[in-house]
Amino acid sequence: MQILGLLLLGFVVWYGFIERDTHAISAFDTHALIMVLGGSFAAILISSKTITTLRTFTCLRELVPGVGTLGPGTDALDRERKELVALWLDGKRAQAVQLAQNSQFPAISRMLDLVLSRAPQEAIGATFMELQNEEMVRWQPAIANWELLAKLAPSFGMVGTITGMIQLFRTLGEDTNMGAAISLALLATLYGVAFGAGVAGPIGHYLRGLLDERIAALELCEKSVGELIARSARASAVGA
Repeated sequence: MQILGLLLLGFVVWYGFIERDTHAISAFDTHALIMVLGGSFAAILISSKTITTLRTFTCLRELVPGVGTLGPGTDALDRERKELVALWLDGKRAQAVQLAQNSQFPAISRMLDLVLSRAPQEAIGATFMELQNEEMVRWQPAIANWELLAKLAPSFGMVGTITGMIQLFRTLGEDTNMGAAISLALLATLYGVAFGAGVAGPIGHYLRGLLDERIAALELCEKSVGELIARSARASAVGA
């Protein structure tokens, strides 16, 4: 993946010096766009493992309503947590066990196991710390890549600007392709800033919020386990 990224980066630099036939400045410049996007994604390929690169782009489905898994999954996890707690407090232990066994979330089955064993607080904390770490390992690198893109895109816009200025200086005495050079110099910076601040940055921020919600849901699961164990302990003390 790193080799592919280096090749793509080399292509971007080479592509910046290709002669173009355009003589006018327009609002859209494919040359500048390819340099900004290609350079930014090349940096991601160089800095990431293959699985992280794939997750960086597949997590874009989280932006599509009804397609994402992180946001809806967090909502489903919280619903099952509330249902498990309600069943346990109502004395419907069999239904609670069935819910935990059928749940797709490891946190729900871990909740029941911890409550049944009346695990100490240290064990509860260690269990949910492990679950939180699993979520962080899965999502954090991909989110960090989008946050990195927000910072790198303007820099690759400057790469396009520099190559455009070099072309401009080279054509000053020839009076040819000046429009193309000026277009690349100006629009590359514009595209870099727009992609970084208007696309990659907001995507990273949105995904970071979804991950924070998942971690918060796991913390609520941990808190619920402690409360259920404490209630059971009080009930046993009263019965004794």
